[in-house]
Amino acid sequence: MKKLDWFNNVENRPHPWEGMGLTWLTTALNVPDVRAAVDFYTGAMDMVAIAELEGEDGELLFARIRYRGTNFTLNQEGWDSDLRSPLTSGNPPQFIFYLYVDDAVSQVNKMVQAGARVLNEPAEMFWGDVKARVQDPFGFIWDVAQKR
Repeated sequence: MKKLDWFNNVENRPHPWEGMGLTWLTTALNVPDVRAAVDFYTGAMDMVAIAELEGEDGELLFARIRYRGTNFTLNQEGWDSDLRSPLTSGNPPQFIFYLYVDDAVSQVNKMVQAGARVLNEPAEMFWGDVKARVQDPFGFIWDVAQKR
C-alpha cells in the first residue's frame, strides 16, 4: 500500500463568509433536545457555541457549534427535516466521527462523566493513533483519537 500524507491537500483558502474560518463543510446533527446537546458538546467535548435560535415558545430549535474550526449544527428533531437522532429513531448511526484531541484518555473520561458510553477502550492503533470509540448520549459515535 502506498503511504500518503493525509494532510497534504489541505486548502488555506479563506471562507467567503466571515466567521466560518476555513470550514467549507458543516455537519448537521438532529437531536431530541438541542439545549442538552449544546451542553454536552460544549461541556464534555470542548466545542464552542457560536449561535442559537429559539422558537416562539422559547425552546431551542437550532445551534451552531464549532470544534477547532469545524462547524456542526444541532437541529431539533422535526424542525428542519424529518430526520431523527440514532437515539430516538432506533437506527444505528450511519457514520462515525473521527475526532483528534490532545489527550484521548482524558477526553473519553470527560465524555463518559457527561453521559456517553465507551464502545472500545483507548488503545494504540497500528497506524500510530491512540483511539477509543464512544457513543454520545444522542446515539452518535465518535472515534476519539490522539496522534502519537
